[in-house]
Amino acid sequence: MLLGTTGANATEPPTFQSELFETGRLVYADNFDGEFNRERWGAPKKSKQIKDGKLAVTAQFTSKEEAMKVLKRDHHLGLEPVVHLNRIPEAFVCHLRYKCEKKELSTGRPILQIGHHMIKFNYLPGGGHRITLPDGPAFNEPASKLQLKDWIDLVIEYKLGTIRISVNGHSKTYQHEKVTTLNPKDKLGPRFTWKGGPDCRIVFDSVQLWECGK
Repeated sequence: MLLGTTGANATEPPTFQSELFETGRLVYADNFDGEFNRERWGAPKKSKQIKDGKLAVTAQFTSKEEAMKVLKRDHHLGLEPVVHLNRIPEAFVCHLRYKCEKKELSTGRPILQIGHHMIKFNYLPGGGHRITLPDGPAFNEPASKLQLKDWIDLVIEYKLGTIRISVNGHSKTYQHEKVTTLNPKDKLGPRFTWKGGPDCRIVFDSVQLWECGK
C-alpha cells in the first residue's frame, strides 16, 4: 500500500513492499534525472555529480599534499569518496541500487554504515557480504555471492531491534538488542554513510525511502 510521495525526480511512484511493515509513506524517491537534492545528500560539490541518470561520488582530492594545502589540516582529507543520505526515519524501508567501482577491496572499504558509525555493511573477500552490529556480533552472508564489480540491489527494512537486509535477492532478518541506527554522538540524526576507500567511485542509480510505523 502506497501512502504518499515526495521527490520531484521520480516519474512513477514505486510500489511499497515489505516483510516487516504493512504500510509506508514515501518520503524520498530519486532516479537522478533532475536536480541535485541538497536536503538528502548534503551540499553539492565537485565530488558529487549527477550525469546520465546517475549520482557519482568521487574523492575530493587525489593527493595528501593537495588536500592539506586546501583544507589547512592533516586529517579528514577527502582522499576517498564519502557521502551521506540524510534524514532517515526511525522506522523505514529503503530500496537502493548502487555500485562501487574499485579494482580491489581495501581494509574496511567499501563500507555502508546504516546509521552513522552504527550497523556496517561490507563486502566479503571471495564473494558475499557481512553485517556487523554496533558493539555486537557480525554475520557473514557468502550466499549472496556479492562481488565488488556488481550493482547492488539493496533493500533495508528497519525498526529498533530488527533489521531485514536483501542483497540482490538474498534476504536475511536480524533481531538483536544491538540493532540500532541511533548514534547519540551524531548531531545530524540517523543517516546512511558510504565510504569507498582509495581509488574508488560510488555510483547510485536509484533510491526510494519510506517512513513506516514502529
